[in-house]
Amino acid sequence: MTESSSQPERIDLAQADDRRDVVHRAVACLAQGGLVGLSTETVYGVAASALQPDAVARLRQIKGFDEPAPLTLLLKGPVEVADWVPGLSALGWRLARRAWPGPITLIFPDADSRGLALRLPASVRPLIFPDGAVALRAPAQPFIREILRLLPAPLVITRGVGPDGRVATTVNDLDDITGLSLILDDGPTRLGNVSTSVSVEGDHYRVVRPGVVDASYLTRMAGTILMFICTGNTCRSPMAEALCKVLLSQRLGCAINDLEERGFVVLSAGIATSNGMPAAAHAVEVVRARGGSLQHHASRQLTPDMIRHADYLVTMTNDHLEALLDQVPECAPHARLLHPHGDDVADPVGADRETYQRTARMIEAYLVQLLDDLGL
Repeated sequence: MTESSSQPERIDLAQADDRRDVVHRAVACLAQGGLVGLSTETVYGVAASALQPDAVARLRQIKGFDEPAPLTLLLKGPVEVADWVPGLSALGWRLARRAWPGPITLIFPDADSRGLALRLPASVRPLIFPDGAVALRAPAQPFIREILRLLPAPLVITRGVGPDGRVATTVNDLDDITGLSLILDDGPTRLGNVSTSVSVEGDHYRVVRPGVVDASYLTRMAGTILMFICTGNTCRSPMAEALCKVLLSQRLGCAINDLEERGFVVLSAGIATSNGMPAAAHAVEVVRARGGSLQHHASRQLTPDMIRHADYLVTMTNDHLEALLDQVPECAPHARLLHPHGDDVADPVGADRETYQRTARMIEAYLVQLLDDLGL
């Protein structure tokens, strides 16, 4: 299918009897060299198979041959990013695993000469990567993810633009784009704006195109996350979180509220708790005496996503560490006990203020060693 008919087939997904059949039809169309109009969670776009040179050439024509920006490759998920960007920096991996699937496009300059980019047909590489940069995204839209699961290579996509120059947020905005073989109507896009495009070079990033993800959220995703873990998230781990913020702010010479802007996010959670409980009263008192605050603390249950997103996981006991590794075994390289010699930090729950003071002193001393060990 090197050329489409004058009128593309249009399928309303809401009216489809079997969405799986539509997925297979879309995959077949792409495999035959067709262009497919479809929706991501941000905007409607026009997609082609990365293995079809003629289709990619038509896609580049839609985007504009004088446009130096790369076409975007849609991946199944963050685990694929290192295959396209060998030598991926810690920041690049951090953003991919936290932002995807979702509305962020990551751009890696000068990445077209290594990794899986070299496995694409030679004729498509200059069309997809005209300036040498590789643009990657893993979309969250369920239907497009179903298509990606059945493809042997990524989709190449460019955003649609309506007749008035606005980005395509409804299927009708694709009406003036010629050369499509199939259009999939998935209703108005959920977010209604373009993805945020972020260029990543080593341990630095910059926003090259603003979009639905704002700067503060991006800063949080790019930061180093330290997660402290105990049982109920009302005593030990909140104290560790608050005291770690105090120590980090002292080392960095900044206010606690500025830690995220300096690249650090300090959190805590419990392996067996209910969400929304305040910190223990004595914990609040002893932390306040050391310059921290638990006034607005609310407990939260540890989840697998929290585990995967953290750069460092620090538990109070060996049982907590074991429970952590049972949930997400691959987190082992990033998980450790707070106690430098592998002992447990006893739970002060229900004890008097003096016990909480002793616990806070121990936690503070262990945190100094932890931050030294981590080079922070």
